[in-house]
Amino acid sequence: MLFDDVESVQEFYMNYAHDIGFSVRIGQQKLDDNGVVQWKRFLCARQGYRKQQTTAPVDPTKKNKKAQNTRETRCGCEAYMYFKRNSEGKYKIGALHEDHNHELVTPSKQHLLRSKRFVSEKAKTTLFNCHKASIGTSQAYRLLHVGAGGFEYVGCTKKDLQNYYSDFRNKIKDADAQMFIDQFGRLKEVDPGFFFEYEVNDGRLVRVFWADTTSRKNYSHFGDVVSFDSTYSTNQYDMKFAPFTGVNHHMQSVFFGAAFIADEKIESYVWLFQTFLRAIGEKHPKLIITDEDASMRAAIASVLPSTMHRLCMWHIMKKFPEKIGPHLLQDEEFWKRVNLCVWGSETTEEFESRWLALLSDYNLGNNDWLEGRYRIRESWIPAYFKDIWLGGILRTTSRSESANSFFNRFIGRKLALIEFWLRFDTALQCQRQEELIHDNTTLHTNPTLLTTWEIEKHGSYVFTHEVFEKFQEEVLAAREYCDIQSTTELEDRKIVTMTDNYRRIREVICFSTEQIYKCSCMLFESIGIPCRHIIRMFRGARLNEIPQHYITKRWMKNCKRNHAFDSDGNLLVEKATSSMAASMRRKMSSAQNKFEDIFRRAKTSEEGIDVLIQNLESLSLLFDPSTQTRQQEQENFIGCSIPNDVQVHPPNDTRAKGKCKRILGHADKNKRQKDSGSRKCTICKDVGHDRRNCPKKESGADTHES
Repeated sequence: MLFDDVESVQEFYMNYAHDIGFSVRIGQQKLDDNGVVQWKRFLCARQGYRKQQTTAPVDPTKKNKKAQNTRETRCGCEAYMYFKRNSEGKYKIGALHEDHNHELVTPSKQHLLRSKRFVSEKAKTTLFNCHKASIGTSQAYRLLHVGAGGFEYVGCTKKDLQNYYSDFRNKIKDADAQMFIDQFGRLKEVDPGFFFEYEVNDGRLVRVFWADTTSRKNYSHFGDVVSFDSTYSTNQYDMKFAPFTGVNHHMQSVFFGAAFIADEKIESYVWLFQTFLRAIGEKHPKLIITDEDASMRAAIASVLPSTMHRLCMWHIMKKFPEKIGPHLLQDEEFWKRVNLCVWGSETTEEFESRWLALLSDYNLGNNDWLEGRYRIRESWIPAYFKDIWLGGILRTTSRSESANSFFNRFIGRKLALIEFWLRFDTALQCQRQEELIHDNTTLHTNPTLLTTWEIEKHGSYVFTHEVFEKFQEEVLAAREYCDIQSTTELEDRKIVTMTDNYRRIREVICFSTEQIYKCSCMLFESIGIPCRHIIRMFRGARLNEIPQHYITKRWMKNCKRNHAFDSDGNLLVEKATSSMAASMRRKMSSAQNKFEDIFRRAKTSEEGIDVLIQNLESLSLLFDPSTQTRQQEQENFIGCSIPNDVQVHPPNDTRAKGKCKRILGHADKNKRQKDSGSRKCTICKDVGHDRRNCPKKESGADTHES
């Protein structure tokens, strides 16, 4: 047999070996002065023996998984094929030894032969797309298996796919931070409204902040209330991911900007808040909500002195189970009273009486943590700031849980910074797509009205659907439950008392000349939606439309129609990609959809598949063969080149708080029962303390054996 090139010889022997049932390894070769192969040898993969390494004997009592799982693959097989180049430049098989000294694999295992396994273009594309969508390598392989119709048609094993991606992570290891910053620079070139700043210490990245045009525009519309959280651990360097979020007109979480910080010192937070203000045009938020962090509190007082600072109830409430002791974890009555005290107290007097009764009834008076939370009650208990505009962000823990759910796909994962960016960018696009869907639904559909009141119909025209649902609940309650008890006429106002379904007496002050009402429940002051008591007054005054004073702009359908500008007066225009890139993506999507449609029709018969393959082979001749290296494939995945000259290195030796976890709520009672939180003392085997403060240890009764 004669072959035109080395590749043809290799393909021939590989196919032969695959059909027979063994794997191939490349052996020796000889090149001439021009680098042309003169002769070459292909071996059975089990040829020869590995060199014996002089290592210490494995101790079976110790866990050395790598040493225990090392398996010998060589057995001295002498099968090989030798070929050489003749005078005409062709390659001819010079020798072939076919005998093997080992079993050959059966047909059902032929797809596991190493020399025929390779990560195909489809597998690479699926792998990279899955990682952008926060889907891991194992799930990507499962998707390939299902799509191919069997493991034998995937072309590689799951380990091959993991090794391929591991090679990518090793390639970017040292250049990760540099690529992360370079990516922001490219985004700035495409989108002039993209804002980012960073700081480097001794060549290592310590702080970076970014906000794109859409985020900055969102802040101009919804930046009155900001939630800031730095408890997320998202990367392999343990830098803290610190996002700024808020609530949009659909009552959804919306992204304003984010940062990575290497430490949680005051100066880091001062830099972060100052950078955030530069990004949003020095427009201070009215309210900022954070977790309990002394450095953060000091930085906010320094940089945002006019901004009201409150603590996130979600972060405080999630600590309750671990702070009260294991004996109360299963007490449902206790949790009901906690929720009634925290959420159900409308006045400060109610809260304080319920809190003190709770501590007394459950013997928690000596709990230092609860005592500390009581001292700062004005910063986290809703009863103390009912008259403060909250924008719906503190009413329940659902807002923080919503933001936590969004970021949860990154939390605790040891991602490289550039990996994080790819996943985060995809997730952010999904968040914004949800807003577009709600915008479309709000503008082009009408909600169902449940009363004949004209004021309800007017609310459906003005508010987004999500806000209108809240308003509609108040309208129904005003019709069904609100009864006027008494009216007191004064010189410039009228005071009306009424009852509602909560069996509380409400006072509504009516300023008749200005048509303004103030209710003691203060729902409008904190949420921006007229309460049932005020709506009842609208009905009594025969108003068919909601007064302009009670239409909060941020809840309106058209709240985002105004232009947004940066601090220099430049118009913020969303321009994420160039028109050429968008046009190319449309064409690629169209081509892929057409191929999938043709493939679906062709696969109904074997003749159809043969015709499709024949035409695809003809079509492939129109394009140059792919000569991409593995590094070029990886660079296409991340959208930037892997630099050789690295100026910004990843951080190291960072120290920060733990990651954020979800609260155990009322619905988790079964989980509480199985919770391993009732940790036992190693001395007395009792719960509620550890060996450091064990009473038996103090009395000299430590009998723990070494």
